[in-house]
Amino acid sequence: MPQFPHEEVAFESGINVRFTIYNSNNDYIPEHWHRSMEVIYIYEGSMELIEGQRVLLLHAGDYHVVNSAAVHATRTTTPSRVLLLQIPYAFLIGAIPEYESIRFLFSHRDSSADAQIQEILTSMGDLYTKKPQSYTLRFSGLLYDFLYILMTHYKVTVDNTSRIQSQKNLHRLEPVIQYIQSHYTEAISLENAASLAHLNPEYFCRFFRRNMGTTFTSYINSVRLTHVCKDLKDTDLNISEILDRHGVSNYKLFLRTFKQVYGCAPRDFRKQ
Repeated sequence: MPQFPHEEVAFESGINVRFTIYNSNNDYIPEHWHRSMEVIYIYEGSMELIEGQRVLLLHAGDYHVVNSAAVHATRTTTPSRVLLLQIPYAFLIGAIPEYESIRFLFSHRDSSADAQIQEILTSMGDLYTKKPQSYTLRFSGLLYDFLYILMTHYKVTVDNTSRIQSQKNLHRLEPVIQYIQSHYTEAISLENAASLAHLNPEYFCRFFRRNMGTTFTSYINSVRLTHVCKDLKDTDLNISEILDRHGVSNYKLFLRTFKQVYGCAPRDFRKQ
């Protein structure tokens, strides 16, 4: 899954998309965005997807399309197997000339279209796993079939002005996000972060929340949370040492955040 707030997605030669099937359990990816369109399909288990103010719970057989530049986060709390497809922006513009002025919205009222998409994603997964001779040709055909169904069943026209402004706002936050990623082990002041976006601190707080869908403080804690969880899984360090090495100073607040995300304390998380 994506590891950076503004992700630069690498694509595989031959199929021109990023495609992977992976296992996930107790994994949390904080808010991030990319210009690629992202498709998530759940083989087994479940995943919580946070997109703006919406929280979607995806179960086995469910899929969701994250539109380009949409801020989103994901979380799994049970053993899950997930298919991830990311289609590059340049490919989308080439295949769909009007892509800049449309988005895909899903009511899932059309069960026949949903079934077709599920079948296509499953076939893509089988091809990618087995890689028979010349599989890239069939894979490319399925990719175009997938886009055709999106265009004929789920396309909506959007206000291009608001979309452009939203992308500009996210671009303005990139230096802040990059700084947090590089300095999350240190104390990060609101004033310093606001200066990176060339905003005063009071307005910066509102600007950050409006565009990222979470508060500045919550976002920093989310970044630290991912690193803390990795150490809980991969090391035998004691919990207080792990919190210290990842910049956690307010233990009480962080532990409350941890329980909200994972439903248990770090000690119990490590035992699972």
